[in-house]
Amino acid sequence: GDFHLDAARCRCRRGGGGEGAGGPLDHLRVDPQFNMLRQLVQARPEMLQPLLAELGQAHPEVLQQIQDNQEEFVRLINEPVDQNQQMQAQMAMQALMAQGG
Repeated sequence: GDFHLDAARCRCRRGGGGEGAGGPLDHLRVDPQFNMLRQLVQARPEMLQPLLAELGQAHPEVLQQIQDNQEEFVRLINEPVDQNQQMQAQMAMQALMAQGG
């Protein structure tokens, strides 16, 4: 499936610097696939490396952003996922399974 990160990236660019709106990885907060990753990693921290490796193959530019902002990434990963985002993440995960990807 294709990540929803493209839309988020365009939004970021248009908003100019976007410094006030949180860090450079802020758009990941609302990305269902990132929230899915976050839930997985919170449940099984050892999954982080393989998941990032996979992400890097599909979206090298996102992995680059993460590597440039590792502290923020770690902060985001450790943030609790709220109910609403959790539902979205589960739906995204089911959609992914349905595709047989």
